[in-house]
Amino acid sequence: MDDKRAAEAKKVFGYSADQYILNVVKESCQRALALPSFTGTLQTIKSHFYDRNYDAVFQNPDHLPVYTARYAPSRALCYYHMFLQHPVLLKTLEGGPSNILCIGSGAGSELVGIAAAMVHANPIPKTKKKKTTASTTDEKKKKSSKDKKSADGIEGQEEQDDKGKEVLKDGKDTTLGLENLAMSSTTSMAEAGVEGGAGAGAEVEAGEAKTPVTKKKPKSDKHQVKLVMQDYVDWTPILEPMEQIVRTRMHLGPERLQCETEVGNVLDLSDSLLDRIAAADLITFMFVLNELFQDKKRTMLLVARVVAAMPKGAHMLVVDSAGSFSNLKVGERTYMMYMLLDHLKDLEIVYQDDATWYRCPPGLTYPLKLENMRHFVRIYRKL
Repeated sequence: MDDKRAAEAKKVFGYSADQYILNVVKESCQRALALPSFTGTLQTIKSHFYDRNYDAVFQNPDHLPVYTARYAPSRALCYYHMFLQHPVLLKTLEGGPSNILCIGSGAGSELVGIAAAMVHANPIPKTKKKKTTASTTDEKKKKSSKDKKSADGIEGQEEQDDKGKEVLKDGKDTTLGLENLAMSSTTSMAEAGVEGGAGAGAEVEAGEAKTPVTKKKPKSDKHQVKLVMQDYVDWTPILEPMEQIVRTRMHLGPERLQCETEVGNVLDLSDSLLDRIAAADLITFMFVLNELFQDKKRTMLLVARVVAAMPKGAHMLVVDSAGSFSNLKVGERTYMMYMLLDHLKDLEIVYQDDATWYRCPPGLTYPLKLENMRHFVRIYRKL
């Protein structure tokens, strides 16, 4: 990342981008954090996770704001740094319009993390000051030229007056002398730009006023990222206020970031979702595939159809737990989830890490404890 981008990002984030991101999440979740039932609801959610009863977690609307307040902060930070770390991901946020489809992203972690990365990829456009149509130097030159021409005209007229007087004095061809005086005076006035008693400056200025002036329009950032957040329950009450806060705090207008939602069970793979996949430059599965693999047959069919529908050159980002939650039992053997994905023939591995940590920097403040995350990362490209 170059110094200019870093400087522009600092104008938005201040001394700490990580703390700024946490403040955005906190502002979005302040009502949930103030709920008297928050602690009890969170314990219920954790119990359902332990039992891998994901429907019980997400199909209760009362759980959703509590889930976001608890799990969105650390993940948003992780995704933010992930996009900055990998050029292939950052490239989707710059250089031209792009579509990003995030599967299972209702809680808003992708929205906050990717939007924060956009601040680096697309600095805030500066409004250029309007340039004057003529410089002070040019105006001075014009004025000097006008004065000189006027002076020359007066001197020429005085010379002709003297000649006329001499002709009259000598008594030689008085009529010719007067005609010469008239012709000389007219010529001098024309050279000085005087017509009908108007000054040279008035004529030139009138001409300038009639000349159309072309003003350069300030360059605008025409780049747009369309972020589609898909989930199988309706997270609109969470995402809409969060989106407004993100736009305000990170200076991302609709001309730069377009947000849409898609509600439905991804395992059903509707025609609408297939169309979005076919138009996507990047598809993300972040901390969602291990939930989907509770139904191994349908999830493998889903992955195969997603890969088939992806346009050539598009990328897929898969992030999930590096622990036993990502284990898949096939027959008598147990595999990590990414091992099955790695063998899909139409995907090329661009980046892989079987186990890495995202550790929250010290000194950050948030109403709840921030969790470090051990996860695997895969970035694939469609061949």
